[in-house]
Amino acid sequence: MLTPQKLLEIREMQGLSQEEFARSINRTRELVNKMERGKSRVSASTRKRIENFLYSVNPSVFSHEVNILGQHSRSSVPPVKTQPYHLERREQKKQDAPSYLVSIVGIKAQAGYVKNFEQVDEFVDNLEKYALPPGVNPTGAVWRYFEVDGDSMEPTLNGGDLILASMMPQEDWSDVKDFAVYIILLEDQLLVKRVFKKSATQWVLISDNDEAYPQKLLPVASVKQVWTFRRHIRSRMPQPKEFKIAV
Repeated sequence: MLTPQKLLEIREMQGLSQEEFARSINRTRELVNKMERGKSRVSASTRKRIENFLYSVNPSVFSHEVNILGQHSRSSVPPVKTQPYHLERREQKKQDAPSYLVSIVGIKAQAGYVKNFEQVDEFVDNLEKYALPPGVNPTGAVWRYFEVDGDSMEPTLNGGDLILASMMPQEDWSDVKDFAVYIILLEDQLLVKRVFKKSATQWVLISDNDEAYPQKLLPVASVKQVWTFRRHIRSRMPQPKEFKIAV
């Protein structure tokens, strides 16, 4: 069993903050914090990610003499290879390519996503996954697709559109850009809105379809997660302007 103390030791051995360690294993800082405090169990998929991370930074720790994760490591990871380390990492990156598939939080899954916030990383592991678009570097961030629900952001975003987003660490929330689009997770709902920082404690949520959806004040203390808009995949082509045939 991977105990909270053992998890803390693994992170501190690498000199990583909770945020840095979370990014290394494609988990959230909130989950790492809960696991280290014993408030959340370490799932099998999270344990595997930790093993892959440790093997990537130092394959030698997985010799049969080391019991770093509470069991003989050679039972769950490949033995140390004799080829040069850079070639091992090149091969490992090829093998790990499927881990860069990103979970999609569809409209039907959003209620469960909100409800399972405390165990959201395990919840999304069971969702359908899609590859990242070409040119997007998967390292150094937690990625997720979100399906747009409703018409509050029309005509910019339509229901059924997909947004690729990366998680913004809480300590960076002060860097939220006014009038940019963000995905905001609250205790009871998931929102796609433009944000204006009225103060350090209050944001204004803005819909592009502002006639039907007026602006709202949001206490920052009620925000659970903030996701930064990265890519937009339309579910349908936008309506063209009115053309006049001239030939």
